[in-house]
Amino acid sequence: MGYQFELYEIMIARQWRGWAPKERAPEYLNLFSAQVQAKLSTIQGFRRSLVLVQEHGEETEIVTITFFERLEHIVAFAGDHYEIANVSPEARAILSRFDEAVSHFEVALELPQTQ
Repeated sequence: MGYQFELYEIMIARQWRGWAPKERAPEYLNLFSAQVQAKLSTIQGFRRSLVLVQEHGEETEIVTITFFERLEHIVAFAGDHYEIANVSPEARAILSRFDEAVSHFEVALELPQTQ
């Protein structure tokens, strides 16, 4: 990594995917909102999170992207094995499958909305 631009703040994006039966996807969204977001909000360096969904027949793909200032902040959230997905027993009960690993990206550009 190591891209650096003027007027640019370094940020790390943590991306993970899971799938749920279509009728249970709202349960996962509620769980993320109530439990995961609450934990994230206590981590120094946490910036924000996005949860994306896309229906595929009877299954819903769920993509979470969380943003942190530095990798150390991700370790504070996920532990030393931060590249392994940290999926709670409650989430496992909702999801039909999920990626065992997460991906980390350095945000190279974040552009403001133009009018």
